[in-house]
Amino acid sequence: MKPINPGELRHRLIFQQPAGGTDEDGFPINEPTLYTKAWAKLKTLKGNAFYTAAQSQMEHNRQFTIRYQRKLEDNQRPKGLTVLWRNVEHEIESIEDDDGLRISMTVVLKAVS
Repeated sequence: MKPINPGELRHRLIFQQPAGGTDEDGFPINEPTLYTKAWAKLKTLKGNAFYTAAQSQMEHNRQFTIRYQRKLEDNQRPKGLTVLWRNVEHEIESIEDDDGLRISMTVVLKAVS
């Protein structure tokens, strides 16, 4: 696995918990709170993947590569986490550790409309 080129991480992803519910101390959450931030590389769909996505109505999905963060694993991150990218809210479709080497993660997001 080749290392991540930091020059390619040009997009800022802001992971946030939505308003509602309570925090660890029992206080109500009235506005979205920051969970973590990550610099990301946007992967464009090409060839066969593009046509497969078009067939399944996934035209608003975006795929990013970020550096590995333990707090974003399925068993660590809170439920209902959303992501801001270019001031547009996105739902998390999946976050996977690439090759299980804990170097990079692939994040698939869907724009909330």
